[in-house]
Amino acid sequence: MVMQGTDMKVAETPTEGLTTFRVPDAYENWLEAEKVKVHVEYYYPDIRDIEVGDWERKGGKGAVCHIDNRHMPNDLHVVEIRPGGKSEPEHHMYEISFYIVWGRGATSVWLDDKNKQTFEWKAGSLFTVPLNAWYQHFNGSGDESVRYIATTNAPVQMRMYRDTDFIFNCDFMFKSRYSEDEEYFSGNGTLYNKRIWET
Repeated sequence: MVMQGTDMKVAETPTEGLTTFRVPDAYENWLEAEKVKVHVEYYYPDIRDIEVGDWERKGGKGAVCHIDNRHMPNDLHVVEIRPGGKSEPEHHMYEISFYIVWGRGATSVWLDDKNKQTFEWKAGSLFTVPLNAWYQHFNGSGDESVRYIATTNAPVQMRMYRDTDFIFNCDFMFKSRYSEDEEYFSGNGTLYNKRIWET
């Protein structure tokens, strides 16, 4: 069948400006919903000087830092816990690694309430929490705050699943990533070449 010229409709030029199409960004939407202070820079001269604001999820003060590139897989959480304070318990479907900038304290980690493990840390400590395991930080000083930074892959995970309920409320336990052994968080391990430390 061949269409005749009279059967065709000629497109009309819009008389008003077109709305710009924008794909919603799940990670940026989460940052807005958190009402957390966000820093977008290419360079952070000193992590001790990064300004923080209230962050309810963390139970203290915090900020999120990243560079101006939507394709970067990581962000950085900067969090302060007040003297004698503690963070809110949390778990999530993104990886996280902690570095203690200043202060001392302890962290409890658990998959269920029966098998909670607690280990101590101080300035310079570096550790990670298994994926989706519950954790809570405690400031061990009644006089000084604690500041830590945490690298996460939250941007990738949030943009992949686009569902914060799944990210923060999934109850799946990754048992292969966690051990109830008392030495699990001791820092003891094996040093391999290529700077690999297996604990």
